[in-house]
Amino acid sequence: MSKYLNNPMNNKLFTRTIQLFSVMVFLLCYSSLPAYSQELSAEKILLNVKANFDVVKDYSAVLTGKVNMERLKVPQMNVKIFFKQPNKFKTESKGTSFIPKNILDLNPGDLLTKFDPSLMGKEEVDGKILYKIRLVTKPEKGKQIRESFIWVDESRWTISKLEAFPMEGRKIEVLIESTVIEGKYVLPSKITAKFDFSQNVDSLAEKIYSPNRMPKKGIVELIYSDYQVNKGLSDDIFEKKEPQKQ
Repeated sequence: MSKYLNNPMNNKLFTRTIQLFSVMVFLLCYSSLPAYSQELSAEKILLNVKANFDVVKDYSAVLTGKVNMERLKVPQMNVKIFFKQPNKFKTESKGTSFIPKNILDLNPGDLLTKFDPSLMGKEEVDGKILYKIRLVTKPEKGKQIRESFIWVDESRWTISKLEAFPMEGRKIEVLIESTVIEGKYVLPSKITAKFDFSQNVDSLAEKIYSPNRMPKKGIVELIYSDYQVNKGLSDDIFEKKEPQKQ
């Protein structure tokens, strides 16, 4: 090897080769960095999600719901829902409905105003590239700071998954499947919400509230159908009507 390098021409060629190899390694390492580190931030991703949803000025749809919750028996539900920008939401049902309203009326426009987001990275789920974003509630007097996570589909700029921890020991996981309405509006077609709660069985709360406490675990499955989008819903639909006096 030393004899080879003693030749000036060979030494120069070897040096050039090392330099070229170093440049190639640098380029490979740099190009392997996630694209979001150069182009996208959590704020930008959420703005893309908001822009995608902002084209939906209002909609109505029918929800068919199935509930399988511990300590709770609920027949299949049929609920009519109404939405109008920015935050009007209403449900109508003839019977009892177990609908997680805070999930159904999740408005992408509220994410940046209510949370401080940070980008955690990318994940591949079922062949799709999803951005994982951590959301921390903005400080508010008298309220505890909570964290949750959302996964955003970069091909549609829609939220595909959500994980929230509304209280100690309780976890909600929401899977959202989307569909395209009229070739231009991307809206949920199915929501599956999984509720889990782990608590010390010997805790005071468990002894006080069991067995009549809220259900610990279960799944709520909601199927959307009969979408009507941007039909100009009247504000009257969302006004709370006072019960008629007898």
